[in-house]
Amino acid sequence: MNEEALIGLFATPLYKSRVDVDPSINEDYLKSLPYFNFPDGTGACSRDQQILLNSKFESLKKEIDKHVNLYLYGALKIAQGKPKHIQSWITLHKADQASPKHLHSNSFISGGVYFECPPDCGRLNFAQTKNNPSWHTGTIVPQVSENNLFNSDMVGFDVERGDIFIFPSHLLHSTGSNRSGKDRYMVAFNYFLEGTIGRETGEISLRLL
Repeated sequence: MNEEALIGLFATPLYKSRVDVDPSINEDYLKSLPYFNFPDGTGACSRDQQILLNSKFESLKKEIDKHVNLYLYGALKIAQGKPKHIQSWITLHKADQASPKHLHSNSFISGGVYFECPPDCGRLNFAQTKNNPSWHTGTIVPQVSENNLFNSDMVGFDVERGDIFIFPSHLLHSTGSNRSGKDRYMVAFNYFLEGTIGRETGEISLRLL
C-alpha cells in the first residue's frame, strides 16, 4: 500500500505567541506620544524609533528579547551570532487606515507586539513574494477550490492585545483596513545579528554600534 505525504519544503518561519503588556501602556499614554504621518497617508509612526529602549518599555523589551531568542535558537537552531535591537517604533492607524505590503530593510528579523487593537481593526497579513514562488510561478495561476497553507498567496491573523509576531525581515506583510472606528496601536521592531557569522571563505565578523 502506497503512503502519501505532503511535505512543506523551505517554509518561511513565522513565530506567534503572547506577552504581558504593562497596563500603563494604554490608549491615553500612546496618544500622548509625538508622531509623524507616513508620506503616503497610510498611518503614523512615533518620532522615537528606538522606543523599546525607553524605561517605560523595559519589561516588554525583556519579554521580546526572550521570544527573539526562542525564535532564533530554539526554533531555527542558529549556532552563531547574538541578536541586537536596531529599531523599534509605535505605529498608529486611525479609522479606515491600513498598512500596505512592505518588508523591513537593513535588519535580520522583525516583528511586532499589539497594544490597542479593537475588534475589526484589521488583520495582520503575510504575503508570498513573486520573486520566490512556491507552487506557481505567477505566470500560470490556477484557481483553487479552497485555500490552505500550501496554496495561499496571503495568510492573515486576527490580533489581540499582547500578541507577538516574529519573522524574517524580508517577509512581505501588511495590515487590513481599520474598520473599528478607534485607533490601533502596536510596536514594531527590527533585530540584527552581531558576532562571527559563517565559516571559511564566507566568514564575517559584525559589530553594530
